[in-house]
Amino acid sequence: MEQRVKEHLCHVYGLGIDDVEELYGLGRQTIRETLCRLNDAFARSDAQEVTDAGHMLKGALFNMGLAELAEQAKALELAGKSGRLQEARTVYAALFPVLSSF
Repeated sequence: MEQRVKEHLCHVYGLGIDDVEELYGLGRQTIRETLCRLNDAFARSDAQEVTDAGHMLKGALFNMGLAELAEQAKALELAGKSGRLQEARTVYAALFPVLSSF
């Protein structure tokens, strides 16, 4: 996945290797921080925070060229927005193993 993201950043944004490395690192950091936010939000059953963190995750994944994962994050965001926390948890459970190793 790392190579795929870096190629996307290079080709789509026309960046050099140093900028690609920096953006990749920032993207990984954003994903890690957002996963922590989601864990906390689910622990508190905070639908608004699930929505906000899902939105942030969606944007980070789209920017990194991971559209299929971003679509799942969008589903998580929309479930949170509608107050369907169990649905959001199910989506998150599918996303977490992939993103936690990022």
